[in-house]
Amino acid sequence: MTAAPVEFLHEGGTWRWENGKSVVEATDASIRSGEVRAVVTVRQAGALVHRSGVKLTSDRERERFLQKVEEADGDLPHGILPNGILLALEERIRQDGVPDRTESSDGAGSRIALVDPEPWPDLVDGAQLLTDLVDTFERFLGLPDKAVEAFALWTIHAHAHAASDISPLLGLTSPEKRCGKTTALHVLSAVVPRPLPASNVTAAALFRAVEKFRPSLLVDEADRFLRDRAELLGILNSGHHRANAWVLRTVGDDHEPRVFSTWAPKAVALIGNLPDTLADRSITIPMRRRRPDEVVERLRLDRLGELEPLRRMGWRWAQDHEDELRQADPDVPGQLHDRAADNWRPLLAIADLAGAEWPDRARKAALTLAGLGDGDDGSVRTLLLRDLHVLFEERGTDRLSSQDIVNALVRMEDRPWPEWGRGQSRKPLSMPGLAKLLRPFGVGPRVVKMPDGSTPRGYLRKELTDSWSRYLPQEGRPEVQPPQPSSDEAENSGFTNRNPEEEVALRESAEKPCGTTKVAGVAVGEGGAAEEDHQYRADERAGMQLSLFEGLAE
Repeated sequence: MTAAPVEFLHEGGTWRWENGKSVVEATDASIRSGEVRAVVTVRQAGALVHRSGVKLTSDRERERFLQKVEEADGDLPHGILPNGILLALEERIRQDGVPDRTESSDGAGSRIALVDPEPWPDLVDGAQLLTDLVDTFERFLGLPDKAVEAFALWTIHAHAHAASDISPLLGLTSPEKRCGKTTALHVLSAVVPRPLPASNVTAAALFRAVEKFRPSLLVDEADRFLRDRAELLGILNSGHHRANAWVLRTVGDDHEPRVFSTWAPKAVALIGNLPDTLADRSITIPMRRRRPDEVVERLRLDRLGELEPLRRMGWRWAQDHEDELRQADPDVPGQLHDRAADNWRPLLAIADLAGAEWPDRARKAALTLAGLGDGDDGSVRTLLLRDLHVLFEERGTDRLSSQDIVNALVRMEDRPWPEWGRGQSRKPLSMPGLAKLLRPFGVGPRVVKMPDGSTPRGYLRKELTDSWSRYLPQEGRPEVQPPQPSSDEAENSGFTNRNPEEEVALRESAEKPCGTTKVAGVAVGEGGAAEEDHQYRADERAGMQLSLFEGLAE
């Protein structure tokens, strides 16, 4: 049988061939090191038969694509050799001169071409779709408990992004390499809408890409470039809430102010922890290396097109339920702190609308993953508050000296305190270092009277209770009942910022400005150690206030 001539028309990045009721289209074409690739779609009488990415220069991939078409009963017109169609498409793409991405002649990179998925033709069962996504992620990844539910729900959130006012970042963290982060991003790229993968990105490229293309941004290797780029981190943070997802820049020779959107679904993978502010806006998946007995299927990147039906179903379901998702107000587990509740709210709305077992599965996943990586553990100051709470509980006291606290902290082998600092300057946490970490909470050292009569500098439990109640998760934190004040404290209850001996000393100093006074058991004269100590505490309180305001500004 002789093949009839095949002529593809090319317009706006789309190659199209029609013959009666049969249509073959190609988009997202590229030439990489001589290999021609494209996303090829076959339709019959207006109905989609098959769509997937094809390496047109590979005999095996062309045969596999044609087999999928045949299995879908998409018979092409008699007299046309199907393989000849794909060969003609390859020739036309070469003829039209798609830039070779690995050998760009001008060095200016390649254009980004993102298209919306083709909606699934039939109504989609949301619960079954989520279950199918779970099966897909489990097929290729060894994940911690409840993580697969988060992957499935976040995938649909990416499709339904227009219906949400909060967009939690999906954070994939790991202690080491080879923990499945990149594989997870590859799977996501096959099931989310308009995927834009990147292994490095600048602040300007990020907001301009989001403004122009509305992508699902999938960032890998973030530990290589994110931590020391405050502007990029700030832009990623801004994309959490729709109302604040904007950056202001000037453009053109006249420097006209313009706003650029940062509102897009984003997944970020890195070794180590996310920066604190970004972790607080994320659903964090602590990825891990598989054990030898944990067997998963190896992901074939050349077969990602087989997952295209899931992307199309996700797009259809999100379109059909957009209005309902906009109005949704799901019940959020009370154990989640405010930011975690915000992060999970759009995912819980999806689960409730999908129905079946998903409302329960989603809430269990939220509680489990919030305990594994809710961002608080990544904050050194919050970790210090937690350790101080445990220390006061274990000692059963209402006061501890700075030296006692530091001695206890540096003995904690699973904490950063034994080797505090950066680079080569790491050394055990000191008393000044302890004070510096607590200043943003409005807490500082003071002279405290110990049961043995000594008066070292230290901390009172009652001055930490407010910070404990504000920054430590409610679950796992015992009720803090400050001990009743001693008789000395009761008599001087009007003095809240100094202990009784300090107040007496200051009053005596005011009455006898040139005399000798005794402070904390030390007799000094005018201009002596007591005056220096008072000035030190005044400077310290001023520093605490300044540090607190700086923290609020951040």
